[in-house]
Amino acid sequence: MARSSVIVLLLVCLGSVVAGHVVYNSSAPFVVEDEDALLTVPQLIRKYGYEVEEYQVPTEDGYLLAMYRIPSRTNSGKHPVFMMHSLFSSCSDWVLIGPKHGLAYLLADRGYDIWMGNARGTRYSRNHERLAVNSAEFWDFTFHEIGFYDVPALIDFVLDRTGFSKLHYIGFSQGAMTSFIALTSRPQYNAKIVQLQALSPAVYMYRSLSSFIRLGVTLRQEIEAAFDAAGLLEVVPHFEQQYHFWKWLCPAPQQTACRTIIYNVAGANPKQLDVKMLQIFLGHFPAGASVKQALHYLQIITDGIFRQFDYEYLAKNTLVYGNSTVPRYDLSKATAPVRTYYGYNDNVVNYLNVLQLEREIPNVVGSYAVPDKRFTHADFILANNVKEVLYDEVVRNVERAERDAS
Repeated sequence: MARSSVIVLLLVCLGSVVAGHVVYNSSAPFVVEDEDALLTVPQLIRKYGYEVEEYQVPTEDGYLLAMYRIPSRTNSGKHPVFMMHSLFSSCSDWVLIGPKHGLAYLLADRGYDIWMGNARGTRYSRNHERLAVNSAEFWDFTFHEIGFYDVPALIDFVLDRTGFSKLHYIGFSQGAMTSFIALTSRPQYNAKIVQLQALSPAVYMYRSLSSFIRLGVTLRQEIEAAFDAAGLLEVVPHFEQQYHFWKWLCPAPQQTACRTIIYNVAGANPKQLDVKMLQIFLGHFPAGASVKQALHYLQIITDGIFRQFDYEYLAKNTLVYGNSTVPRYDLSKATAPVRTYYGYNDNVVNYLNVLQLEREIPNVVGSYAVPDKRFTHADFILANNVKEVLYDEVVRNVERAERDAS
């Protein structure tokens, strides 16, 4: 019971979930079925008529990451597209709303070779060359290691397999944020990016308007103590009966408990969130993260500083970093071309935080405010009108960057 309470608390405090509202033309309803909640990402892709290849990518520090590919149907010669998901999620971010809507499918339909990564500790990346998944050593990571090890390993794997020297990078929330860790910590990777499409990049989050997130910040030390006392290393792992649990807790059509959390954490845009889509989503989300990773988020929300993990003991910081001061990420080193995308009703990554990021990186080639003023954080992957108000713009920008790179 204590374990369940802690898991729900962290989900409430940090989850980046879903919301909606219909103002703009929408191509919904989505082409999805209830059973999609119980399928894996490869099963979903095959179900809807696309080829999928499955790979396991090793990192320098021994993690084995799942990578799924939707190969180009046309051998178009276009640069490959690499996609990285958000916190507590997986690469289901890119396909869950089905063909003709999901961003991975939209790009695949235009002849792109799609590669979707899964960060360490998530549902699909729970293996290591030496460490057991239930060991403290396995879970001793934050989003820093995802950016420093996972993202470069996944990029190199795509480039090695395809023979290209560059790729398109699309990241949502944590998936965008960790790209900046890779580009600043390993500047040579800037030359490997055709263009970075940064969807609600979670670099700065201290302006969050969510009372649940603010509560997590206030209770950060108590949350950390509770996890330590319970001996928990992992936050909100995916579990076999997950879909049935959330369906029981949040019965349709009201889905009151889930929607209350969602609207507070991500922002409220109620009419955009389809009842069936929410049920399917909760069969895939959450997909797991480390406790240390969640605490790192609470740190950067509290401090408003984009930096590595603070051990909060001078001796430990000195031992790890060679200095008592925690290193900041130098965003001036992220020289790859970047386009940012933000929503005005995003409770996780406030649009002012995105504008702050834009001022600190040297090569912003575009900034896109989603025209639906009620667009929330989770609308980036689940809104009924996401194709019309966001994805069509992303696809246009990828195509423009591809033409310029050819």
